[in-house]
Amino acid sequence: MIILRKSEQRLQIKTKNQTAWRTFDWENESDSLQNGFDRLKILNEDLLSPGTELTLHNHQPMVIVTYVQEGVMIYGGPLEKCDLLEPGFFHRVNIDVNAQNHKFKTILSGYAHIFQAGFAPDSVRLEPGGRKKFFTHVNRKGILRLIASPDGKDDSIPIQPDIHMYSSFIHAGNDVIHKLKPHGNAWLHIVKGRGQLNHFQLQTGDGAGFSDERILSFAAQEPTEILLFDLGERVTQKAFMEKRKIAALSNTR
Repeated sequence: MIILRKSEQRLQIKTKNQTAWRTFDWENESDSLQNGFDRLKILNEDLLSPGTELTLHNHQPMVIVTYVQEGVMIYGGPLEKCDLLEPGFFHRVNIDVNAQNHKFKTILSGYAHIFQAGFAPDSVRLEPGGRKKFFTHVNRKGILRLIASPDGKDDSIPIQPDIHMYSSFIHAGNDVIHKLKPHGNAWLHIVKGRGQLNHFQLQTGDGAGFSDERILSFAAQEPTEILLFDLGERVTQKAFMEKRKIAALSNTR
């Protein structure tokens, strides 16, 4: 099954210094994707004016991966020095509920365009700290470049949940194909561009969720940038809470 979330269906927030789009609106009870899609709970896009500060707000423990697509950001966390994040940088941080001390700020000389994905962790207790890594345009061109994974394979960023995050730049007329796990879920987001997914047309800002599909195939109709989140085998709420309970008991030993 494939479900679509068109760009215009996202919650848009506009202020003097920020334009934001929220793929999942957790405050909207009428939204079928209010609670996200499987382990993917947040998928935000933000355009920020020079000097704008962005504070992470969350209502549950979360693993946040930030992608700086344009501009320069400075991340300041509670336990570490500031991180300078330029275009092409991906940054992972583990945060507790309503952790107000995780802030991103644009530099005064320019705008920034960022994407943030938030994942539900397998454990209620997360080790503090962040990791960042730079991925060039070239090593994401024409392939699904692994950005984050549970074991940090292929020089990706280690991330606690069983999630594999990919980034790709695709030439017009080319496609990417990704095999999904049986009974697995995945989410595709179009950062910029246009293409065809099965018989669906997707363009900038659109997203698609996959459940129990075997193959994900996307053909670019113009130069296109995508983010892909392979969320692994679908986990029921009961199994997810049991997994968290086991992890919490292990942490107390």
